[in-house]
Amino acid sequence: MDQVIQERITALKKAMEKAGVDYYMVPTADFHNSEYVDRYFKMREYLSGFTGSNGTLVVSQKEAGLWTDGRYFIQAENELAGTGIKLFRMLDEGVPTIQEYLKENMQEGQTLGFDGRVVDTAFGRRLEKALKEKKIRFAFGRDLGNEVWTDRPALPCHPVTVLDEAICGKTAAQKLADVRSKMDELGADAFLLSKLDDLMWLLNIRGADVECNPVALSYAYLTQEECFFFIQEGEVTDNLKAHAEKYGVTLLPYDGVVSF
Repeated sequence: MDQVIQERITALKKAMEKAGVDYYMVPTADFHNSEYVDRYFKMREYLSGFTGSNGTLVVSQKEAGLWTDGRYFIQAENELAGTGIKLFRMLDEGVPTIQEYLKENMQEGQTLGFDGRVVDTAFGRRLEKALKEKKIRFAFGRDLGNEVWTDRPALPCHPVTVLDEAICGKTAAQKLADVRSKMDELGADAFLLSKLDDLMWLLNIRGADVECNPVALSYAYLTQEECFFFIQEGEVTDNLKAHAEKYGVTLLPYDGVVSF
């Protein structure tokens, strides 16, 4: 396995060089910043061999490092042995954060790459602030790991279940009204919802796209008059179509949210 991981890191470095990326970062996250993720999103695990639930891999042409927390120090040390990946024990004295490491090691004008769909805005802004002095460029529109993981599983896609609203406390109409009332209070004309458990609650539905979590990969975009629900076609059932029509919800393709 050690040799396999080394080959994967080497392949990633080649993809980075071809793309003009000097450092590449791979966190543990999905498109919705979920705590638990499906196999499709376990890119960091695939590239590093580290199977813990929390960790971030950073790769440059000269070295690769993995940051994880105290729960996984022993596990990470064992799983990274022989791979050439350096372990950074988060919060240990003298161990730099990812931002500090990049600020110290990146040269002025270099490029940091990552899949922007799996890096949350708050962390992205911290990176931007930390690297501003060095005029670091960000390349976040391409998933370079996907070019290495040739047998990557497909996105999870399972039929959605519509709940009996007698057990939901409020109907979807009432919940939509509550959200719109809060939007009005805050002066918001539109609201993009991406947190999966919130989406399931809002529309009184459940999914099966994440192990042990009854959620479906989806987004919702609300205005005072309309609600657009972005979901994979394979998740849409006749019951969901009827449910959406009943409450004035327009169903759209999951991958159409960015261009929307």
